[in-house]
Amino acid sequence: MLINNDYITPAELTGYVRAGAADLAANQFTLARWLPNSEIDDLEYRFTRGGEGLVEAATFRSYDAESPIAARPGIARVTGELPPISRKIRLGEYDRLRQRRLDGQVRNALMRDSLRMTRAVSARMELARGEALYKGKLELAENGVIATVDFGRSASHTVVPSVAWTDPAAAILADLMAWKATYIVTNGEAPGAILTSDRVVALMMRNDELRALVYAGGVSQPSVISVASINEVLRAYSLPAISTYEAQVRVGGVATRVIPDDRVLLLPAAGEAGDPESTDLGATLWGTTAESLDGDYGIEEGEEPGIVSGIYAEKDPPALWTKAAAIGLPVLANPDLSFCADVA
Repeated sequence: MLINNDYITPAELTGYVRAGAADLAANQFTLARWLPNSEIDDLEYRFTRGGEGLVEAATFRSYDAESPIAARPGIARVTGELPPISRKIRLGEYDRLRQRRLDGQVRNALMRDSLRMTRAVSARMELARGEALYKGKLELAENGVIATVDFGRSASHTVVPSVAWTDPAAAILADLMAWKATYIVTNGEAPGAILTSDRVVALMMRNDELRALVYAGGVSQPSVISVASINEVLRAYSLPAISTYEAQVRVGGVATRVIPDDRVLLLPAAGEAGDPESTDLGATLWGTTAESLDGDYGIEEGEEPGIVSGIYAEKDPPALWTKAAAIGLPVLANPDLSFCADVA
C-alpha cells in the first residue's frame, strides 16, 4: 500500500492526532501526571534505576584535614527495547462510493478514524502506566511480545492491610500512617498524593474509625461521612487529600479498569502530563517510529519522536486505510516513589 495525500498529508494528520493525544493525557488518561510523556529520538529505553533515597549527611572535619570521601548510592543501569504499537482501520469501497465527490466528508471521516486509532494507542499506553504504578513492573504477552520489565520496587511498597477495608472496623487511618512512614523511611520525603477508586472512597465513608474522628465528642454519628470530612481528617494527620481515578478501556471487547478498584496508591505530587521534569517517579517514553523517518510522511526533522498517523491506499478493491503508529513504554526510574496497597 502507498501513502495517499489526496485528502490530508501524514504531516498534517500527525499534528492533528498529537494534539488529540495531549488532550487525552490532560482530561481522560491522566496517569501521565505521574508518568509524563517524553519524546526520545531512539528505539530503546535507558534509565538509572534507584535514587538517592535518604540524604547522606556530611561530617564536620578539623582544619587542614582531608575532605571525607562520599560513596555513590546503589544504582542499576536498565536498558531495553521500546515495543511498537499501532492500529489501523479501513474506509472501504462502499463508503468511498457513497461519499463520491464529497471530498470534505471523506477528509472528515479519515480524521475521525485517525483520532480513533490514536485513542486506541493512548488507551494501551495508559493501561501500561497503570500496571507499572500498581505492580511496580510490566508484564507484556500480546501479539508476539512476551516480556517482563521489573522496575525493582521494594517488596515493602506492595502491601495488604491486616484487616481489609471492606470491614467497617478496619484501622484505615492507622494503615495510611504506617504506609506513609514506610514511604518516608525509603525516600526521605512524604507522599504527595493518595490515588484510589470511588469504591474505596465509599468504604472510607463508612469506616468506624474515620466516622469517630469526624464526629468526636459524643455527637451522633451518621452512617456515612463526606469526602470533604475525610480529607480534613487526613490533612490533620499530615496526609495528602484523596484523588480518585476511574478510567476504563476495552480489552478484547471487555471493559477493563486501568487500575483495579481495590487499590490505594501513594505517589509523589502530580506533575504536568507533558513535562518529564515535573516528577522524579518516571516517564512515558515515546520513541521514533520507522514511519516518521519515511520521506513520504514529511515529518520535519526533530519532530520524528511520538505518535504518527497516515493514510494508505489500496487499489483492489479500492479502499483507504488510516493508521496510527508509535513505539513506547512507561518506565519507573525511581520505583519506590510508588506504593500500592490492596485494601479490598
